[in-house]
Amino acid sequence: MKNTLLIGFILLFSFFLYAQSDANSILRELRNKFNSINDLTVDYSQKAGGKIILNGKIIFKKDNKYRVENKNQIVGSDGVAAWNYNSTQKKYIITNYDSESNSIYSINYLVYQLPDECILSARTEGNLKVLELTPKSTNLQFKRIELWINTDNLIQKIVLSDLNNNTNEISLSNYKLNQKISDSLFSFNPPEGTKVIDLR
Repeated sequence: MKNTLLIGFILLFSFFLYAQSDANSILRELRNKFNSINDLTVDYSQKAGGKIILNGKIIFKKDNKYRVENKNQIVGSDGVAAWNYNSTQKKYIITNYDSESNSIYSINYLVYQLPDECILSARTEGNLKVLELTPKSTNLQFKRIELWINTDNLIQKIVLSDLNNNTNEISLSNYKLNQKISDSLFSFNPPEGTKVIDLR
């Protein structure tokens, strides 16, 4: 009986080590891919409760420059200031850049920072690799994030499970890489009549 338990423990531990090694390998390949990318654009679609709630575009450029566009809102950063323009409310809010703001849309945060704060595991779903990130501490306000990675080592889907077991899913498609995107795209001049709130 003791031998059976010992063998079972050894097999379980070996499986854990293999899964951890596989997860680290997938993360390394993902980071190597994004190290080769200076800028990108990608279309996104966000689902909550199984229903599409947002469609738009994400634009990213090293270092820490991003722009997220959807029907009524544009959010972005030039790496120094972060801003949020809501066309429906005619409101423009500007703050100092925070590397974790809009983190689910931040490629830098998802690829380079967040994995170091999580326990990693991996699995495959068809031809996609799924990297699972489970927080090491309660400081992170989610239960699990899954990065679904395609054969080009690009993130195809992000699935976030929050602390209340609600699921948010972001699908990414139509990647365009290294287009020499202008820095001017990461600043924004709100139209006349917009209420400006500067919190810097």
